[in-house]
Amino acid sequence: MLLSLCPNPCLDVYYYTGVLKEDDTNRVENPLLSPGGKGVNAARVIARFCDESYLALPLGGCTGRCVKELLEKEGVSAIIVETSSETRVNTILEQKVKGKHILIAAKGAPLSQEELEKLKETVCNCYEPEVLILGGSVPPGIRDTFYGEIVENFKETKTKVIVDADGELLKKAVEKGPFAIKPNKYELERLVGHPLYGIEDIVKAAENVRNWGVEVVIVSLGEFGALCVCNEGRFRITPPRVNVKNTVGAGDSLVGGFAYSLYKGKPIVEAVKFGVACGTATVIEEGTKLCQPEKVKELLDLISVEKL
Repeated sequence: MLLSLCPNPCLDVYYYTGVLKEDDTNRVENPLLSPGGKGVNAARVIARFCDESYLALPLGGCTGRCVKELLEKEGVSAIIVETSSETRVNTILEQKVKGKHILIAAKGAPLSQEELEKLKETVCNCYEPEVLILGGSVPPGIRDTFYGEIVENFKETKTKVIVDADGELLKKAVEKGPFAIKPNKYELERLVGHPLYGIEDIVKAAENVRNWGVEVVIVSLGEFGALCVCNEGRFRITPPRVNVKNTVGAGDSLVGGFAYSLYKGKPIVEAVKFGVACGTATVIEEGTKLCQPEKVKELLDLISVEKL
């Protein structure tokens, strides 16, 4: 089985407007509602291709019930830890005239110690996934060693742990040697502690991270695809040019596609290529909609892989 963990899920509310006007009423189109969070989005993508995947997450309140219903509609099998606090809401405002969007992300409410322990117990002791995704931020009050502790729990098992996080949360996880990480350029800069100015800098930084004990480092590059540094070498995976409608969830889609392909036994680079196809298929969708399988298959043949 595949298992995704999203400790800090949200309800994404996506609004379209012309241009935002300060100190005035802004009339918007009816919003798009979707479940959100890195681990959630990865699980949503995997569910499009596979019925052997599960998503573990805490949910509470009215927004939690809404997220649950939306996940059910998309066929995502959720393992829910019920919380006494309300699940957070993220608001995305797209300004059509400017072609830009503003993301207002809530931090989320703290989990009680009992809720946190139940969530961790669910992931660490109730299942033996072949692939495990640890995705996104954690609620306030949770120590930044949280992902690292889970990585360490699976260290002597066959589970391949993929971490998609940022800041100290990612750094502490890397110290425990997960199978793979998927930072973007800025997250990788924060991880290594210095600016990265070009492809060669990014590759060197990824190689340094591999020396810390991470087997696969995938760096997402937006419209330019991704770099992958692994035992097989350094690779650049480049998608075709597409009409980008929205970038929300593109990196998460890459992670989901990579994890699914890995689960199916595909080689690392081929799995990253599939992930890039999923990310590219997501950016052509509106709002917080994610990739469609038929589009992923179309794009797959148009993606190039170059060994550096």
